[in-house]
Amino acid sequence: MSRHRADSAVRRLNERAGNPDGITSPELARTLLLARRLAYSTEGAFDPTIAPLLDVWRRASRRSSWPSPDELRVARAAVGWQAIAVADDRVALLRPEMAIDLGAFGKGVALDRIADRLKDERCGAALLNFGESSLLAIGRPPRGRWRVVLRHPRGGFVGEFPLGRRACSTSATVGQSMRIGSRAVSHIVDPRTARPIRGCAQVTVLARTAAIAEAASTALLVRGRAELDGLAGRLDVDACWIDDEGIATTRWFPLDALGAA
Repeated sequence: MSRHRADSAVRRLNERAGNPDGITSPELARTLLLARRLAYSTEGAFDPTIAPLLDVWRRASRRSSWPSPDELRVARAAVGWQAIAVADDRVALLRPEMAIDLGAFGKGVALDRIADRLKDERCGAALLNFGESSLLAIGRPPRGRWRVVLRHPRGGFVGEFPLGRRACSTSATVGQSMRIGSRAVSHIVDPRTARPIRGCAQVTVLARTAAIAEAASTALLVRGRAELDGLAGRLDVDACWIDDEGIATTRWFPLDALGAA
């Protein structure tokens, strides 16, 4: 699922962008079919074809100057999940210059695959941790429940929550920022505006699969605090939003004070 490895299916697909024949890859076809459904459900706030815009902003960071309107216009024209074609085991990008970047969503797909393998091997309990921002729980530990301490994006902690047989993804506008001159720029780009998300915000999502959790956390950051309940309900996830105005959670997000449970 890496677009940087020369032998990956994503890399081969990106190199054939604009060719309606695409490539044959059963696993990538399944992955992009799910990604396309989630892009539809989030109205494009999550878009696996974001790569051209990410590249524009990364180049701008390397040269330390803002991208031109023409650069953004050209890259934006190459973004659009609707131009992903999936038919059985074959997948294609229908417009030239398109490119897939699965990013954290790909990490979620990998977590789900590992969890499925462990369940097939009759694993009764496990906590899978892909760098703290991506978690998946299987069963329960011998004592109590899996519990996760939630960081505040400005530092410190805001509470804890149980992770019971679900996946968790945390996305933030800070922590992996690029720099253009003296200004920090978020690594999360809004595919609708072609610009990075502004401000300090973090969202944590609990979902039935890690892939859904990853797509939802990205989409919620793009859509904003006001969309928290609506988008979380549409995706059947629970979410916690943190920014400089405070903390907001969906009705069933199980956030507790530290040490309360």
